[in-house]
Amino acid sequence: MNEIQKLKRKFRQSKEWKSFRGLMKKKAGNIDAITLKPLRKGFQVHHQNLDETKYNELIPEHFICVNNLTHKFIHWLYVYYVKDPAIIDRIKSEMIKMAEINLHNQ
Repeated sequence: MNEIQKLKRKFRQSKEWKSFRGLMKKKAGNIDAITLKPLRKGFQVHHQNLDETKYNELIPEHFICVNNLTHKFIHWLYVYYVKDPAIIDRIKSEMIKMAEINLHNQ
């Protein structure tokens, strides 16, 4: 673990972070910003600024509350999206096809 990650981990234990996390959960209405499903225990407060040196800049507009799987998906997709934004269109097309196929199977 590098020094920045150690500082980030320590910051997450602070009263300041815990208070901010509670504020963000309340602001989100206890809802995952992507799936619109209730936040689960252990939800993530996703920092949209990926510069780890800015992690402790608690600007509410730079964070969203999401469940763990949503958080992992956001980070996974972002790696591809920055290189090829059209990936969103291809994923949407695939989701439409899957929905059509599976709706007919019900």
